[in-house]
Amino acid sequence: MLDSFKRELKEKGLFTIKHLAGSHSELLLCRLGEVCLAVTSERSKVSCSAIVTLGELSVTLKKDMDSEVDEVARVLLQMVSSSKEFVQKAASQSLGIMVENVHEQ
Repeated sequence: MLDSFKRELKEKGLFTIKHLAGSHSELLLCRLGEVCLAVTSERSKVSCSAIVTLGELSVTLKKDMDSEVDEVARVLLQMVSSSKEFVQKAASQSLGIMVENVHEQ
């Protein structure tokens, strides 16, 4: 029961991050590195939702997400190569989304 509660809280947190990115991105930008680190460190049943969140952050935050691309891409590439098929698929899709939204530096 506690695991289910923790998973639900994490899912709500990911939803909040996505919502903030769309409506109040300035609140995320000052701590974007920490947010991305927290999201990429998810290794539980929530990891698929976390991976999708990373893709959505790339779409919503666009160039503001560029500073985090190297680290996020590294984590997603590891997931593509060493996770279950459904996680690999989500990671691959998020990587594609990141590539489409990254800006030249």
